[in-house]
Formats: sequence, structure tokens, C-alpha cells
Amino acid sequence: MKIYLADLAYMNPTVTRQPVPFNVACVASYTLKHLPDMEIEIFKHPDMLLAAVAQSPPDVLALSHYAWNSNLNHGIMKRCKELRPDLVVIMGGCNFNDWDHEWIEWFFRKRPFLDIHITQEGEGGFLKIIQLLHENGCDLKRTKVEDWSSNIFGYDHEAGKLIHNPGNPMANIDPATLPSPYLTGLLDPFLANENLSPIIETNRGCPYACSFCVWGGMGAKLRKYDLQTIIDEVYYIARKAANPTRVLYIADSNFGILKRDRQIAEAIMDCRSTHGFPQRLSLYSPKNPTAHSLDICELISPITSMSMSLQSTDKQVLENIRRSNIKHERYDDLRIKAEKKGIQTDCELIYGLPGESYESFLQGMVGVTRSGQFVQLYEHTILLGAESANREYREKYGIKSAFRYAYDIEGAYKDISSIEFEEVVIETKTMPQKDYFRLRQLHFLIATFSARLFQEFRHALKYNKLEIASLAGKIMEDEANWPERWRDILLQLQQACRDELITTDVDELRTEFSKEDLSEVRKKARALIPSSMCTLFAREGNMRELRGYLVSSFPRFFPGNSDEDFEDWTAALDFSMDRACCYDELKQTRVVTYPYDLDAWLGSEGQPLRDYALPEPATYSIELRDGVWEAFEKAKEAGSDLENAVYLLKMKYFPSSHDRIYYYLRPSKGGTAVNKDDEIESKREARLPLYSSWNTGGEAKPESV
Repeated sequence: MKIYLADLAYMNPTVTRQPVPFNVACVASYTLKHLPDMEIEIFKHPDMLLAAVAQSPPDVLALSHYAWNSNLNHGIMKRCKELRPDLVVIMGGCNFNDWDHEWIEWFFRKRPFLDIHITQEGEGGFLKIIQLLHENGCDLKRTKVEDWSSNIFGYDHEAGKLIHNPGNPMANIDPATLPSPYLTGLLDPFLANENLSPIIETNRGCPYACSFCVWGGMGAKLRKYDLQTIIDEVYYIARKAANPTRVLYIADSNFGILKRDRQIAEAIMDCRSTHGFPQRLSLYSPKNPTAHSLDICELISPITSMSMSLQSTDKQVLENIRRSNIKHERYDDLRIKAEKKGIQTDCELIYGLPGESYESFLQGMVGVTRSGQFVQLYEHTILLGAESANREYREKYGIKSAFRYAYDIEGAYKDISSIEFEEVVIETKTMPQKDYFRLRQLHFLIATFSARLFQEFRHALKYNKLEIASLAGKIMEDEANWPERWRDILLQLQQACRDELITTDVDELRTEFSKEDLSEVRKKARALIPSSMCTLFAREGNMRELRGYLVSSFPRFFPGNSDEDFEDWTAALDFSMDRACCYDELKQTRVVTYPYDLDAWLGSEGQPLRDYALPEPATYSIELRDGVWEAFEKAKEAGSDLENAVYLLKMKYFPSSHDRIYYYLRPSKGGTAVNKDDEIESKREARLPLYSSWNTGGEAKPESV
């Protein structure tokens, strides 16, 4: 029996962040362990799968199913069914509400070409259905439903009837018994592909059951892969991986939670020393760090940051989302310990969670940013399979959502055009819809002032126990005094946030698209926060106006501070503004003179700038980082205007750059280039979501696999 297994993604030549198809390779290796005579091929690129099906159709087509490839799967399986009508089509993955039979029937009716969906872990359910098909001449109708495991769902499209056997539960797999898809060579063709990045998993499960996440569905008990197998995989990947980013993904929910994770970390760092791989590590740190997890994070700190994901600081919100965070006092203690060990820490917060209001979210940000910790903000998006997708949960907390195009998750393969959607929470009982749009503006302000560009300005505020969240909150309440350019940027962002919402009715969402649809989406779809930041930095006049507005507002925003404080803030803001890359006045180098010892001041713990005045001004030559000038020239040729060119620079021509296109590099006083900014941004970008491809799209071209 011939089986094609695919973890399809929207691929094009500029994408380097997509992971190898490790998930379906695990399913394949487990199936081959029990049924070695099966003929199995694995695919990642839609064009390669379509070509293979056209040339030699399989008996079974199995597709991984996530929020970022759902419609793509639909288009592909429709075409494959047209090529071979008796093909058995299976999907599997977490993007499925397996508790809601009414929803499941709707799901299958929207996908008339789908025969089976497998939930929870894929290996056991897939093996079971393949065994039954093998025994029954690959005729699904001849299989007995009482033999199906409970994680297999089918649908009789002719009778309009759900097929399911809840009385035959499928036990979780012991990962230690799984054959490695790396060491068996199944993933060799994908490691050789420069567009794909390797990913490993060291354990399964998550001890937390956060309502917005699907990880808890894997079970609370952590189940470990064989330790030696993991270590062997790391060295194997190092020898084989061709991806130029040299990044390694770890797919654990809490890497560092187990004491044995130190042995894995030691192997990774030794591999880096001996093979030059990995140079970056993308992972999720433990939600509740411990002494041993802190030691592990210190060990791998040269190539990654430590995520301290709070999601919210409000006690009621945490209760609503079934999240148990560490105590605030212990959080600060661990953050300080991490910083002393040289570990860069990041914090994640989500707005739109049930029970969170505009005011409580802003208050939480004030507490987090006061320490100077970098904060990454996210909207509350609904993931199928998570508790927040449950109807009763939505009703309890008054959750209302809307759908929009998922930025840059689209493409055309052969003559199949496909676009994905994402569902975002726009209202709850505690967050009226108007506050959702205010939070989007607040998100832009925090992202802007969190940029490395404003390092000096943030440091000046720190002396007065102030931070960017308080400043952003003051700006949001000061709309009557916003200057013209600044007002236009903020109001245009708010309108764009309204315009991107397509519908609140899931039944209005399409699964099939034309080339014209795809072209229209590519013209309109934007990552709105980066887009607004690019608009701000596009013109020097915007930055000058922002500088003038802030300086004039300091006494009004913070009347309790002294004139000396305001003078320090202004000088520090000017240092930051001097480094701003304004693209209508872009230069390769600039010379600036400061009457302060900036390096000594930035190394101090919240001391006033005035204490670091120099007898003679110091001169610095600030420099545009390598590659930006050339990349911007290309972006200008492709862009419709200056703002669009800067956006293209960030998202396509200088990709995975985080905020590095926004500022010039300033060498230290001794003339040595300061590379700390690049090191920090490299660690941050390594933690971008796996499905984020940070480019502007474009018709995908075939890859080697």
C-alpha cells in the first residue's frame, strides 16, 4: 500500500524558517516500525506533492492539519481526489474541536473530500486506520467502526452521518519507543534543503492547561524521548543541516523543566563548538522557572533568550485561563538572577484574555516594563482544539471574535490558490470592542518604544522609576494634543485594524480562492504593527515631530519630576533619535557629538545622566549596518512609495531583522563596534513563531523536496 504523508506549508524561495516535516516523519517511522512493508513518502512542498500524485497516485494521502495550512490542505486534497477518486484522505492534528460533534459535522461538510480526521497524538490512530485499511483492501467502508480508536473521526458524506467510536480509547505513545526519523534517514532530503530548519522534540505533554493553548491536550504528564537518541539526533542534524540560519527548534512546551535537559543543553553547546551548529536556538522555557532550569538557560544563553511568559499579571485573568504563574516577587527575583548570569529574558503578554480590561492590561505592562525587561505582546487568537474555542467558555466570558487573513500565510501552487484565516478576540465582558482597538494602538506604542533605538531614553526614565508603559498610557489619553503626523499614524492604524476584520461569521469563510483573490489579498494584507512602525521611520519629519511632542509633554505627563529630570530625558531622547534610520534621509555613516560618557552611564544601575557629564564632548561615528543600504535600494524599486519600500525592506529584503532596520550602530567610546544589539535581536528573532515567515509572499517556486 502506497502512502503519501505531508506537512504542507506555504513555501517560497525567501522562506528559511519553516521546519522540516518532523511531525509526519514521526508518524511514518512509527508506522514503518509496525508495518515495514508499507511504501511511504514524505512531502513538505505542495508542488512536489501534486507532481508525485499526478505521476504515481498513492492509496492514502495523509496531511498534518494546523491553523496555518488548513485551506491549503483543502485545495490539495480536492485536486488529489480529482486525480484519484478512490483515494483515502486523512488529516490529523490539533486544529480540531474533538469534543463538539455538531462542530465536527460542520467541519466535514465544509471538506467533502476528507475521509478521516485523527486527533491527539497521530502515531497510534494513524497506525490503527492503516492496519484496518491494509486488512480490507484499502476500502474504508469495509472497515469496522468498532475497531476504530476513539481519536479517529470519519464522516459518511452520502448519509450526512458522523462516524466515531468513543468506546475504544487510544493510549498515549511512549516517545522512548519511537524510532528516530532523523537517525533512520527519513528526514535527510529535508535537512539538505536550505529553506527548511531542523526541529527536535525531547518530551511530550505539558503540566499546564492554559485555556488559549492546545499543548495541554497532550496530557499533563511529561513523557520523555530516549536521552541518547536525542543527543545523537543533535549531532546528526549538525552534520547534515544545510539551512544557512543555523537555527535549531526545540518543540517542547517547557524545555529546561527536567533535570536531564541539562545533558541535552550540554550536547547542543558542544555540538556548536565542534560543528558550528546551532548558532541560534528557538524554544519555550519553563513557565515556572526553577534553580536547575535557570542553570540550563545560562548554559545556552549565548544562542537563545529565556522566555518568562506571564501572559497576564491579573489574578482573576490567570484563574480564568487556568494559568498558575509564579509569584510576582519570585518572578522579579528570578529575572534579576538571570540577568546576573548573563541570560537575556523576554516576557510575553496577551491582550484580550477573559477578564482582562484595557486598564488591567496596561497596569500589568507597567509592572513588567519597569524592570527594563523586553515585552512581546500578542493578541488573543482562538486556536481550534483549545478550551477557548469551546462554545460554553466563550459564552461564560462574553468572548466575541472576528476573522482576518493570516498575514503572509498564502500562496499559489500549480493552479491552486490558497489563503489562510485567523480568528482574533475583539470583545469580552471586560473588554468592549472600542478597547480592543485602543489596545492595538497601545501595542504599536510599546513595540516602538521597546525598539533598541530607544535604549538610552528608557535608561533615563529608569532613574525616575518610570518606564515606557506609563508613557504609552499617557500618550493614549492625550489624543487632543497629538501632533498631525503622529495622529495620522495612530488613526490610520486604528482604521486598518477595523478594515482587516473580514467577518464574525465562520460560515462566511471560504476554503477555495482564485488567482484574483490571492492578488487582492497580497495588495492589502499587512502585519499592521510593523507596518505602522515602518511608516513612522520612513520620514525624518515624523521622528522630529515625535521628539518635539514628547519633550513638550514631559512636564504635563509627569508633573512631579524636576526640570533636571526633563533635561536628562530630553538629552537621552536625542541620543536615541540620532540613531534613528529615517529613510528619506538615509546615510551610510553619521557623526554625532555628546557631552556625556554614554557607555559608563548605560552600564550604571539607574543613575541620572547629568552625573556622567564629560569635560570635553565625545565624538562618535554611527554606522548603517551591513546590507541595509543595498537591500533598501531593492525595496525602493519594488515599493509603491517610501513607506511601502521601508515595509518591504523589513518584511522581505532584510528579513528576520526584528527592529534592526530602525537604528544605526553606535561604536563604544574606544571605537570598537557595539555588537550587543545584534546579539540580542538575533536571540529574539529565533523565538518567532514557527509559522511566521517574515516575507511578503509571492508565488512559490518548487523546492527540492
